[in-house]
Amino acid sequence: MKYNFEPDGETARGPVEVLRRREAHCFEGAIFAAALFWRQGIDPLLILLEAPQDFDHNLVIYTRQGKYGCVSQSRHAKLRGKPPVYASLRDLAMAYYPDYTSDWTHDPNELTMRGFSQPIDLRRYGAGWVMATEVWDIYHTFVEGVPFEKLFPESEADRIYYYPEEHLRE
Repeated sequence: MKYNFEPDGETARGPVEVLRRREAHCFEGAIFAAALFWRQGIDPLLILLEAPQDFDHNLVIYTRQGKYGCVSQSRHAKLRGKPPVYASLRDLAMAYYPDYTSDWTHDPNELTMRGFSQPIDLRRYGAGWVMATEVWDIYHTFVEGVPFEKLFPESEADRIYYYPEEHLRE
């Protein structure tokens, strides 16, 4: 699938529109994959990798034989899906850390990922999003109230946080 670089402005295409156009950016690809998973009887669960000084990244997660894997759409090959070989969501998220470098500086030593969300079950939005042409309502609200885990907390009490309020409507 081609990557949607949004040449005509920001988009939040739903699964049907992604299929029609055969292109998606990270969030659109995640919504599309989640819809396909749900159709196959797999829970439509998404986690967000947060990089405050960079682009966040969406993963659609699944388990096989007790191990976590994911699918994802990215303009960077190293940020695409991972096979189900990870014992925990933290292990899966950490597998992305060494390849999550700055899109702004292109410095391979500037690692920008800081945390990851707990699984977000898209069924909380009902079933209408699966056939929607746009999913702005999900885009703007899917991380509200969802706990995130820091990759490198200073203390155990500092491990859990919530997505910054000022970024929720970007």
